[in-house]
Amino acid sequence: PRAGRVVAAPTLARGIGDAPVRWRSRELLTRIGTVFQEPEHQFVATTVRDEVAVAPRALGLAPAEVDARVDEVLQRLRLDHLAGANPFTLSGGEARRLTVGAVLATRPSAVILDEPTFGQDRLGWIELVRLLHELVREGTALLSVTHDAAFIASLGAHRIRLDARTSADARTAAGGGRG
Repeated sequence: PRAGRVVAAPTLARGIGDAPVRWRSRELLTRIGTVFQEPEHQFVATTVRDEVAVAPRALGLAPAEVDARVDEVLQRLRLDHLAGANPFTLSGGEARRLTVGAVLATRPSAVILDEPTFGQDRLGWIELVRLLHELVREGTALLSVTHDAAFIASLGAHRIRLDARTSADARTAAGGGRG
């Protein structure tokens, strides 16, 4: 924005102040997860397993808890057989699932996804939609930027459409999130 300020909802800010720009990295990791449009821009580790473990380690979790979260995410996203692979050698769909998994390992209250279904095969697309539905049922707030009309329809809860000609076209249905 050119003016004003971004303010976090009280449920998201829980005792750390409502200005996300002032949050420490650890505070941000458990509150807002971001999945970039280009997965390779997000990779910081040399193996798939270590990529998923980066943020839980940064949170200071015990090694056993880090391992449990990594194992859960890798199995849930069908990446366990690639645990030792270099993230840069993955297919587009695998890389996308890895970035989603790395974010989910911190169990954030809100997840922002940029084109999350791009590059997914049919099975990967279906599994990602199911996973995101589970997250919403568990209370996670989702924000996604996408051109995938079927993905938008599958989530359904809240939608804002922006394009060069109109400022906003909003449709609201039942839905929710933790913040």
